[in-house]
Parts: sequence; C-alpha cells; structure tokens
Amino acid sequence: MVYVTVKQSPMYHQMSLEEFLFGGASEQPVLNQNMTNTRTYEFQELSEYMRRKLGVSTSGLIQRLAEFNAKTEQLRAKPRHDLYYEFYIPKKSGGLRKIDAPQPELMDALRELKTIFEENFHALYHTAAFAYIRHRSTVDAIKRHQSNESRWYAKYDLSNFFGSTTLDFILKMFAMIYPFSEVANDQTGYVELKKALELAILDGGLPQGTPISPIITNIMMIPVDYKISNALRDFNKQRYVYTRYADDFQVSSRYDFSFREVEQLIVSTLAEFGAPFTLNKQKTRYGSTAGRNFNLGLMVCNGDDGGVRITVGAEKKRRFKAMLSSFVLDTLHGKPWDINDVQVMEGHRNYYRMVEGETIDDIVNNIGKKYGVDILKMIKEQLSV
Repeated sequence: MVYVTVKQSPMYHQMSLEEFLFGGASEQPVLNQNMTNTRTYEFQELSEYMRRKLGVSTSGLIQRLAEFNAKTEQLRAKPRHDLYYEFYIPKKSGGLRKIDAPQPELMDALRELKTIFEENFHALYHTAAFAYIRHRSTVDAIKRHQSNESRWYAKYDLSNFFGSTTLDFILKMFAMIYPFSEVANDQTGYVELKKALELAILDGGLPQGTPISPIITNIMMIPVDYKISNALRDFNKQRYVYTRYADDFQVSSRYDFSFREVEQLIVSTLAEFGAPFTLNKQKTRYGSTAGRNFNLGLMVCNGDDGGVRITVGAEKKRRFKAMLSSFVLDTLHGKPWDINDVQVMEGHRNYYRMVEGETIDDIVNNIGKKYGVDILKMIKEQLSV
C-alpha cells in the first residue's frame, strides 16, 4: 500500500486525487475552507503517470539526505548520550516525565532534518492528527467533535508511545508513505534515509524533547489514522468522529456506543501494522456531555441552548480568577511579579480565551472594575520591562 497525503484546498465536494492534481472542481458552494485539513488517499501502487504528476524527484531527495548525512557525520562518532541532557517535568496524571533534550549541535542537526522533511519531502499529517501542528491545538481537536454535536466520548491512551517507537517501525511505515516510499524503495535511498533517522533515535526509541520526534510520529501514523478514521465512518452502523493528539485518541458519537468495541478496533489496527506500542486499557475513559466529560484538558458538556459546549471547567476558571486578583493586589502594593510568572498567567488567559473568549474577558473586566485598574495594560507594562 502507498498513502498519499495532500493539503486540502477549499473543498466543493469529495474530490478524487486525480481531480485534486489535475483540476476539475466545479463552482459549487464550498463545503470546507479549513486550510489545515489534509486528505489521504490509499493505493495498491502508484502508476508512473501519477508519479510524474506528483512531481517528486526521488534522486533529488536521496541527494539531499546524503548531503545531510555527510554534514552530520561527526555527530555519529560521539556517544549518543553525550549529545543529550535530561530533566523531568510533572505529568498531569501524577509523577514525572523524563525529557531528553539535545545539546545545541545535535539540536541544529535535528532541526535541519525536520526542515528537509517539511520542505523537500513536503511531509504532512492525517487530518485526524492535531498535536505539534501549526495552527492546530487541543481546542481545534475538540471542536471537530463539537461540530458533529457528539454527546458520547471515549478517550484512549497509547502506552509509552515515543519510547516504544523503534527505528525499524519508523522505516516500515515511511516505506508506505509518499514520497518517503519512493526513497525507501530505492537501495541507496533506504540507506540514506535510515542513516538520517538513526540520528533521531536514543536508547532504541524516540526521545521526548527533540524537534524531530513529533513530526516523525505524525508521518508514521498516517496509515494508522487513515485506517481507524475510515473504519469509524460507519462502524456498527453508527458514525463516529476520530481525532488523535499525539498518544491520545478521542472517539465520539451523537449516540451511546460500545467503547470497548472501538477500543478493540484501535488495538487490532495497531497490531495490523505491527506497532511496537498499544493502548493502555487502564486509562480508557468513557462518558457523556451530561457529566464531567474532560478530553484533552477541556470539558465538553451540554449547553444552555441545548447544544454542545466546550469549557475549560469551573475549577480552572476559579484558579484563574485567584491568580488575576493576586497579580493585581501584588502590583498595587509595589510587589511586581517575576516576568516568567506574568507570562504563565498571560498564557493561561490567551488559551482560555480560545475556548470561551467572552467568559474570560468578563472575568478580566470584572476584576479590573473591582480594583479600579486596567489589567491588560498592567500586564503589558510588566511584560515590556
């Protein structure tokens, strides 16, 4: 199988790849104008005619990889662990997550490889993927479910997604994904692609904390996302919405469904591709908009108008109010906050506004009126110091 993914232009109807490449879309009402969406096509094999129209120079890609490999040869002579430093960050579920961050020399090399994948290979992602993608966020992922008016949600987590992702699995998946498939199926190309990807591997897996690991996972998961997304379009005679945010899978429907059957579909699809990771079934969650239904840190609940509402949750808004009040009072008493703390608060405000802008603006305005200050001006002044 070969999977070809293209950016989805303004869509007038469900176009075939031939229409996308060769034209023919008629002037009909636009169905979808979201330019971050993509469309993936599955083929048994690509014809020579299709290859010519796609216009990728396999020899050019191989040459670019060879140049990169020659340029970074000195890095391969060094012990891999000497090229990283590690630290730990808290997990939302408790405990600590290890982060392996590249030293500057390796960081520059991995950034260059990422650029090669993006600009030379034109690497994309399946439209169901939302993590590590410009102009996409957790909010966008949940909004896709909201647009379906979904009332029932299942959440599935992969176990040790990055650490379990081996070089062999990456190469196996890349060999099915155009245009990496063209390079991987060439003897010289396979050697150069493998050599380039080896630089992104640490202790047999993908380290968290590098600029290349996220894009590698989004590329290699295209066939998995395609299979799951297509299977769920009419699974058990019911339509579902599927999104993936890194190692978090979200599946929703307007109606109650057997989340364990969907879980088994995901597990069997991963097994079909020989994935070295699977679901952590202990973390599977299922609920409806009638209760406390959190997905990707956001609550999806029934709105007062009878629709489906997305909110950051009452507790987060309570903490945000307390944070704003403390910031204002400390500033008025001549105790300005450290700039990093102000940036964190402003980050919360901007993110929460993406979810429920009017509510967050009201919170800021009400606290400002209470203390007789312009909070936004106050924030701007402290950030500009």
